[in-house]
Amino acid sequence: MVTCQHPSSTSQGGSSTNNNVTNLVFIGDSRTVGMQAAVGGSDTWSGKVSAGLDWMQSSGVPNAEGSIKNGSAVIILMGVNDLYRPDSYISYINQKASEWSSKGATTYFVSVNPTEGSYSHLNSDINSFNQKLQSGLSNVRYIDTNSYLQQNGFSTTDGLHYTSDTYQKIYNYIKQHL
Repeated sequence: MVTCQHPSSTSQGGSSTNNNVTNLVFIGDSRTVGMQAAVGGSDTWSGKVSAGLDWMQSSGVPNAEGSIKNGSAVIILMGVNDLYRPDSYISYINQKASEWSSKGATTYFVSVNPTEGSYSHLNSDINSFNQKLQSGLSNVRYIDTNSYLQQNGFSTTDGLHYTSDTYQKIYNYIKQHL
């Protein structure tokens, strides 16, 4: 497990760009749907409001797999809707990352990001979920947008979903850490 590093590096933190990435494939929940609306572009997006692991397995991944090939960055932004299932996420993502790696793709897991207001009670569960995924994923690069947002600030529309400016910050951070 490497955080925000080029594949040849083993340390945590920092940033670099993987010049071998030819396309971005995003798989995620309502926060991913919001980011797609904010940033647009030609990336591949497979997202659904209120989605969790069951949707990811039945629809999210199958809808995106046709776009996953050599040079793909598969970027998973899931978990806020079922924070109680980290082990199931780890098992499934590790399995898929191995398959995608054999196609020449790199898998990234983006941390579940912070909440505020009436959703702020979720932050301790978010931190626990993130820690478990960061330590349990293998052959998956971890991008810690949660810490980035906590340190640099973020804005939400309802405590859970972000403003367009914050979605743009998250998207740019992800791209900088591929």
